[in-house]
Amino acid sequence: MRPFPFFSSIVFVASLSACDCNSNDACANFGTECGKTCVDNFSCSDGLYCDSESKCNADCSSDADCGDKTCSAHGQCVDGNGGSSSGGSTGNFLSTGGSGGNSGQGGDCPGVNVVFTPTTPTVLLLVDQSGSMTSDFSGGTRWNVLYSTLMDPTTGIVSSLQSQVRFAFSLFTGDGGANCPELTQVPPALDNFSAIDAVYAPAGPLGETPTGDSIMALLPGLIAYPEPGPKAIVLATDGEPDTCRQPNPQNGQGEAIAAAQTAYSMGVDLYIISVGNEVGAQHQQDMANAGTVKPLDGSQGNAPYYPATDQSALQAAFLQIIIRVRSCVLTLDGSVDPEHAGEGHIFVDGTEVFYQDPNGWQLDSPTQIELLGTACDAIQSGDHTVTGSFDCGIIGPPPT
Repeated sequence: MRPFPFFSSIVFVASLSACDCNSNDACANFGTECGKTCVDNFSCSDGLYCDSESKCNADCSSDADCGDKTCSAHGQCVDGNGGSSSGGSTGNFLSTGGSGGNSGQGGDCPGVNVVFTPTTPTVLLLVDQSGSMTSDFSGGTRWNVLYSTLMDPTTGIVSSLQSQVRFAFSLFTGDGGANCPELTQVPPALDNFSAIDAVYAPAGPLGETPTGDSIMALLPGLIAYPEPGPKAIVLATDGEPDTCRQPNPQNGQGEAIAAAQTAYSMGVDLYIISVGNEVGAQHQQDMANAGTVKPLDGSQGNAPYYPATDQSALQAAFLQIIIRVRSCVLTLDGSVDPEHAGEGHIFVDGTEVFYQDPNGWQLDSPTQIELLGTACDAIQSGDHTVTGSFDCGIIGPPPT
């Protein structure tokens, strides 16, 4: 299985526009470095800046080249008080021509390199351990095929993605006794394959399906887990739910739906995968909507659910869900001035997406932006580059 592509680094740059005060003869001092293609000032050697044609350039090499102005560290002539000759600074980005607005602060702001940190989701795999998991499924039993889908050392979901997703794990069952629900848990962590396999491999199907009780019992620990990033439960089950209070008949739909709604209200999305064809379509849809804050009546559209009748569909379901869990909230190692956030420019694969546009981006906090709508969909679908530029003075050091 090809590893799922999570961002390793996403870079913001704030750069200065050219200050045209003398000639560009100063650039000759840098030999072959002058004229190299660049994406920002940091792509160029010291003393050079990235000009509007995405080439490394210099207007000056010393103050003597600038008359009554000063030569900046990037080889640009600036006012003695720090202001550029144009009275302000304007970000420029790659060859797209995107440029920031004037922040009005003036000054020769130094180049800023602001880097996103990776966003790592925490995913609880909640596996139905009920006796019906012994039923035939895709050339084996539901239990064995699900185990292989998750835990195969080469192609399994956990083995392939354990370095990119903090997997937690729990089997769930129960028979209505004092210990219901019966949960066999592994706490979340990166590289968690061995710990999960040590619990999962020797287990086998038994008991009933107290879905709602199990979700509610597991939620406090998942919510308390302190690592940043989105959290989700992926429920893999082969039947309608019952409850600890009444193990039979399978009348626990209301409790399971309420538990999914509670999870969402506490910041945990919930997704349901049907292993086989015995989970009713209506219950799957209700759980999907409840787990992602859609009205149960479908009045605001329906969330996807994932019926799987063979192993390939089962694997595809897990992958699609993990793609959806991938966060569109990106964390900066700098701090954006909220009053001037709209002067920033964000690009997905070189195409600008716009501030507070339903398919653009918003500032969630001074250190976090969130991609919205189709911009969010884009980065969840594979390898993509998110970059941007802000005017000088809009991005500063992270808060202490």
